[in-house]
Amino acid sequence: MTVPISPEFLALQEVLAGRYSIERELGRGGMGIVLLARDVALDRPVAIKLLPPHLAADPTARDRFLQEARTAAGLSHPNIVPIHLVEAHGDLVFFVMGYVDGETLRERVERAGPLSPRLAMKLLQEVAWALAYAHQRGLIHRDVKPDNIMIESATERALVTDFGIALGNREGESRGGGVVIGTARYMSPEQACGEPVDARSDLYSLGATFFYALTGRAPFEGTTLPAILAKQVTEPAPLVQVVRPEVPAKLAAMIDRCLEKLPAKRFQTGDDLARVVGDARGRAFRAPPLVRAFTRNAQVSTMVLFAMMLAGQSVTVAKTGVTVSLGGPGIIGIILLCQLMIVARRLLKDGYGFEDIRAALLAEAQVQAEEAEVIKQRRWLRRLDTVWYKLWAGPVGRWFFKVAGCRLKPSARPATASVERTELVLERSALAAYNALPAASRRQTSDVPRVLGRLEAGAEALRAKGDTGERLTEAVAALEHLRLALFKLQAGDGSVGEVTLALERARAIGEHVDLRLEAVREVETLLE
Repeated sequence: MTVPISPEFLALQEVLAGRYSIERELGRGGMGIVLLARDVALDRPVAIKLLPPHLAADPTARDRFLQEARTAAGLSHPNIVPIHLVEAHGDLVFFVMGYVDGETLRERVERAGPLSPRLAMKLLQEVAWALAYAHQRGLIHRDVKPDNIMIESATERALVTDFGIALGNREGESRGGGVVIGTARYMSPEQACGEPVDARSDLYSLGATFFYALTGRAPFEGTTLPAILAKQVTEPAPLVQVVRPEVPAKLAAMIDRCLEKLPAKRFQTGDDLARVVGDARGRAFRAPPLVRAFTRNAQVSTMVLFAMMLAGQSVTVAKTGVTVSLGGPGIIGIILLCQLMIVARRLLKDGYGFEDIRAALLAEAQVQAEEAEVIKQRRWLRRLDTVWYKLWAGPVGRWFFKVAGCRLKPSARPATASVERTELVLERSALAAYNALPAASRRQTSDVPRVLGRLEAGAEALRAKGDTGERLTEAVAALEHLRLALFKLQAGDGSVGEVTLALERARAIGEHVDLRLEAVREVETLLE
């Protein structure tokens, strides 16, 4: 590792060695430094939030930071980032939370522009659920904003984080003329005035957050903090459809209602808002991409084949009467059917079945029926539009997939690759630090690669046998201490002597691990 190592990284890793292994810094803000780490025992990624040392020395900041952790640790909800551990060691005050592989709502908007209405409704409903859960337990977030909403990459699930200034209802009520806490652009009018707040204040902030998500700007802007706060208190929020006309009226009305100045005019609970959003979303069926591809191709191919058959008709008038002959689909029809057959075989090979296709077809039919109702489509056109999905969702579709599956052996879907083992990541990081040392230092510590490899192999063997107790902790801690000694030497804050001492300890622990594994092997041999 050749990137600069921060003092916070080194100090915290000394405390966490054997339990958590820090990989890198994810970011830092006014109330914390966030680090990516790995849980040694469970071998999974986690995030660690560390209070900056200069704030840890301030009793008020320290208490508020610990309050964030203890508040969030009491919440267990699929749309709230979980807290696993809260600790304080001198000036090191931190908590360990679930790692979300994704980005914040702000980062998403900055990267890809305003959200689509469909995605915005999904995220809005999930955050409303999370806030309703917290409110029912007497907790008010008080800082709902785009930076505090994470979007998970794999599922696009919304997770609320950073309850750093959350207060219980009683405490919030007792601070009637108290300090203004929060983020000005997303703060409710009553919060901006320092008045008591309740759940409806969070819903105002949620409305302001999704105003930003849909338009790319906050409802109120200003050059100074007092100017923004003054607008929050005195000016009505702009209407969503004025800023972005293509937002559906129902969704825009929800956001506009959240942004009412008077709390009594807003949604009264998060559950109320989530229910209204759910009604607007309707059936939220999302088929896998390959299934959607077949559905689209089936619709287009069916309509094209029907059109070709009609266009291929010929009418002949003779003395014997009138004859009508139907033209076949020809080469284009054959190509379309072959294309559908290829996609169908791919679906079957990947483990999908006819019922998966049928569900996707019926969901698409429902969406089209709703659209036809809105645009007042003629009845005969609606009936014509139903032919394609009735054909493929019925006996014809079942027969087609049966034919497509002839002589095809379905392969098991490959399991998602797991993250690399903690001990392997540590060994690789330590070797990188060792290789970055001057040649003279490497010569004095030439046994480092061999000891690292021995410890990594021993830790891997322990984990494979399900031994995730004291021996594994010792092995990983030894790797960690050796890595830290190399980091310090690389940064100029350590010495070869410290590396040599860590190397001796690592060598001794490696021998203990080998003895442990040998004893296990002997027992297994006797039991055979």
